[in-house]
Formats: sequence, C-alpha cells, structure tokens
Amino acid sequence: MLEIKGTAKCACCGGMNERRFVVSGNETVWAFRCDSPKCNEDQQEIAKRVRKYGLSYDEYAEIHLYQRGRCPICTEPIGKFRPGIVIDHDHTCCPGRKSCGRCVRGILHHQCNIALGMLRDDPDNAERAADYLREEFPWQ
Repeated sequence: MLEIKGTAKCACCGGMNERRFVVSGNETVWAFRCDSPKCNEDQQEIAKRVRKYGLSYDEYAEIHLYQRGRCPICTEPIGKFRPGIVIDHDHTCCPGRKSCGRCVRGILHHQCNIALGMLRDDPDNAERAADYLREEFPWQ
C-alpha cells in the first residue's frame, strides 16, 4: 500500500483539490480531505458525529484510509459517514453508545456491526459460524 498526495476531482463537490490517497494494487482510495465549502460542511458533520466515539475528523479519516474505504466484514465500500455506517468499538471497554476513542476498532456497515453483536463480539463464535456456513451437510 502506497500513500501519495496529489490533486484529484472530489467525489463530493467535483472540484479539483489537494487530496491524500492510497494506491493498493489496482485500487485507489481517496482520503476525505477537501477544502471546498460543501466538503468542509460534510467534514464538520462527520466530525460532530464521530466526536461521541472520542475521535477527531482526522482520526476517522485515518481509519477510513487504513480500511481502504471498505467495511472490513463484508468488504463493500463504505463511502462517507452516513446512515448505515457505524463506528465499531469494544463494549468491554466502553459499554453503550459512546467510546473513549482507544477502543474504536473500525468503521462498519450497520448490518455487519449487528452481526458482530449477535456473535457477542466473540472470535470463537465467528469461527464456528464460518465453519457452519462452509459445511456440506449429508442431507443436502
């Protein structure tokens, strides 16, 4: 994975701006850093929403960049922070809907986050579920 700074057309506003991006194989993922008023407004909204998880906008952007713009569970693109996108954190550290920031694990689709909760955030449960889904049953 290679991080580069460059000028690119912003997907949000269409303007040409200095942006950071990551190239990994044939995939390019742009970090959300644009100076246009529209994007600045979006960045402020994202910053407001992630603050309850103990994150700054830049920390959120770093997580997004690290994940290459994809949900680590289903690998589908996550886009900008919008309904249906959640910040996952370890509830053993911070129970409830707020976080200290140190226990944030990543940015997920809401349904993927629910799946983790249903598995009680237990990797062993997740492995057993994966084994079950891969199993070929004799009655099939």
